[in-house]
Amino acid sequence: MNLHIFNPEHDIALACNKKRFTAPHAAQELRMNFGWIPALWASDGDMVLVDDVAFAIKAASRFKNKKAEVLYVTDAEIRNVRFDTVIPWGWDQSIKTRLLDAGTDNEIIPEDNIMEHLRQLSNRKQTINALKYLRAGLESVTCGEACSVDSVSQVKDMVSSGANIVVKAPWSSSGRGVRYVENNISPSVHGFLKNTIREQGNVMVEPYYNKVRDFGMEFESMADGSVVYRGLSIFQTRNGAYSGNLIANENDKMELLSRYIKPQLIDEIRERACRYFMELLKGYYQGPFGVDMMIVAKDDNESGFLLHPCVEINLRRTMGHVALDITPDIPVTHKLMHIDHEVNYILRVSPLETPFVKVL
Repeated sequence: MNLHIFNPEHDIALACNKKRFTAPHAAQELRMNFGWIPALWASDGDMVLVDDVAFAIKAASRFKNKKAEVLYVTDAEIRNVRFDTVIPWGWDQSIKTRLLDAGTDNEIIPEDNIMEHLRQLSNRKQTINALKYLRAGLESVTCGEACSVDSVSQVKDMVSSGANIVVKAPWSSSGRGVRYVENNISPSVHGFLKNTIREQGNVMVEPYYNKVRDFGMEFESMADGSVVYRGLSIFQTRNGAYSGNLIANENDKMELLSRYIKPQLIDEIRERACRYFMELLKGYYQGPFGVDMMIVAKDDNESGFLLHPCVEINLRRTMGHVALDITPDIPVTHKLMHIDHEVNYILRVSPLETPFVKVL
């Protein structure tokens, strides 16, 4: 029997790297409202750890035809039940401490040295080597560069050379640890750089690209060390934060991307990613992960598009995985999975009023 946990504060916990920390209010609210969501990928008979059982049952009822028959439990209750495996949204020191405080057997939780290695594998520095591998020999049809710097002066030098750049914290939640820099470093960006380098040791610097479409590939690292491709994720963001996923079959998602780049290139990147991450993760991580990518317009004096094959590596389950979990085997119409916030956060799947190529 598995115990599943939705801990959306995971990325923030990696940055904080403390056994105990107080998640921002929005993350706490999301965990409360969406605690039930592992029922969408769990198996019948599994357990899901939630803050409020009654709330979880009611919230999950909207997806009664999609979810497994699971048992919802609280921290106080898991002392009295037996489970063989813990499957959180993502592993970090905070969720480990929460489980130990609740009486979970130490033997089914990763040891501290594994936890630290997983944290380092989640560092945005990992994109540097991934890009080199994924782009090798494909430089004319792909783009993507990244470097790590450990001083504000280095970033200033890059900006003074005329480059438009994106700076990122090594660990951060969606949209929060990213700054766009053009022409000069503002006081607020300077403060961000100084604080991030002091707290996390470095910042990542990347060229600014003219993005035309976000997408990703979803994978799973298996117990035998192999990596299995799960599907495409066509998603949209708003102010850098996730806002929705296309629900459609794989052929239609591929057709959408093929309007910009050749399907053969997507297939090649997929195969390379499986090989690369098999070697990187074997023996350390078992579970779902995703690689964010994007389609980029070429420079003004050139027509056409390039594939950026590794914008971000998410060593955890992603909303792209969730979209795949709820996609029917044979989707009749295209839909949009998105998150609304009214009184609470709500996961919705809405029909698209216009063709998906215009919506996402």
